[in-house]
Amino acid sequence: MTPARRFALSVGVIATLALTVRVLVILLVDPQVPALGDASAYHLLANNLADGLGYIRPFDRSMLHLDVPTAEYPPLFPFVLGIVARLGVRSVEGQRLAMGVAGSGTVVLVAYLGRRLAGDAVGIVAALLAAVYPMLFLADATLMSETLFAFLVTAALLLAYAVHDRPSAWRWAALGVVLGLATLTRAEAATLALLLVVPLAVGATSLAAARRVGMAALAMGLVVLVVAPWSIRNWRTFDAFVPVSNNIGTALAGANCRLTYGGPSLGSWRSTFREGDTGRGECFTGFNGAEPGFDEAAAAADARRQGLDYARAHGGQLPKVAGARVLRTFGAFRVGQQNELEALEGRPLGWERAGTWMYWLLVPFGVAGFVLLVRRRSHWWPLAAPVATVVISSLVTYGNQRFRVAAEPTLLVCAAVALVALASRIRARSGPDHVEPGKMSSAPA
Repeated sequence: MTPARRFALSVGVIATLALTVRVLVILLVDPQVPALGDASAYHLLANNLADGLGYIRPFDRSMLHLDVPTAEYPPLFPFVLGIVARLGVRSVEGQRLAMGVAGSGTVVLVAYLGRRLAGDAVGIVAALLAAVYPMLFLADATLMSETLFAFLVTAALLLAYAVHDRPSAWRWAALGVVLGLATLTRAEAATLALLLVVPLAVGATSLAAARRVGMAALAMGLVVLVVAPWSIRNWRTFDAFVPVSNNIGTALAGANCRLTYGGPSLGSWRSTFREGDTGRGECFTGFNGAEPGFDEAAAAADARRQGLDYARAHGGQLPKVAGARVLRTFGAFRVGQQNELEALEGRPLGWERAGTWMYWLLVPFGVAGFVLLVRRRSHWWPLAAPVATVVISSLVTYGNQRFRVAAEPTLLVCAAVALVALASRIRARSGPDHVEPGKMSSAPA
């Protein structure tokens, strides 16, 4: 059996393990999908798409029987779920199981990313970590867009290394298409596209300068081309420029207000339409699609202005707030509170805590593995680009551990590099020169 075939079989076994973990979590742990959360919105959007109703505000239809156009969420994840619904899988549980299959696909991609960077052993270890890592499988189990985003980000990293190895036009084009799809899943992928494509073009010293510019333009042009039909639809629907989604208004209004610039919610996101909240009118107050003449894009623009105005008026507090946002995302600030906040999104609190503990255990190995790759003169920037994207996204919006999903493949692969290196060192110390107790070495003095 060839090494490539043996590796593929091993990855297949690990992918089966990953799927088993996800199915067991869905069927036995059974994380709840909140009735008014993002996961329920994705589920309703998907079924509406399967019924040919288009992108309409899901809760306005289910609760008020109104068909109001929406671009509140990026379109690709509801579209993928819509295909699942069109095939007859219309229940929340069935769609969660389908995303478990997609999440297992991410495990396969992580394996091949590790193999590309540091060999078969690293690929196998990275895949094993990904198979049982709660920060990945909880997204699958709770029907969140991070499932698809993690898959596309890992695919983009593999393509980035393919471009680095052999920068053909087809590889540049494939990278652009995947990054465009990732942008239609979560808007911060547009930042990732810049952070991947530009350094790859600058570093492609085997190409003439004009060709490097042309290949980068090809990739970025395809990102725009993939996103453009949705942006055009939004322009025609709202008579406003909405490149990906309206939820940037929601994010900025809830992240820039008195409640998130100090006190318990520092660096987080708050709304002030929930019972028991204080400071009504200062944070995001929600959209009411039942209002006559409601325009989601206009409402989102008002919310965006509200958040930006608050940020400008309190600029002196921004460094403190920005630091708290990034630390929340990277599991280093008010972690217990953050776990509880994310449990409100449907993640079982115990498993969210377990995922945080596993993340903390992996971080030292991840840092060590990254340092090893740099010392080995591996092309490290594609691994760093998702981490930089997560930092930028958190600085601009707010802190949330699930926002870290783009950086998780990097963490898993780098941790695998360090773990394999550590195992190799241990084996070397107990190798032929090791003298077992009670035995004498035959090596010359």
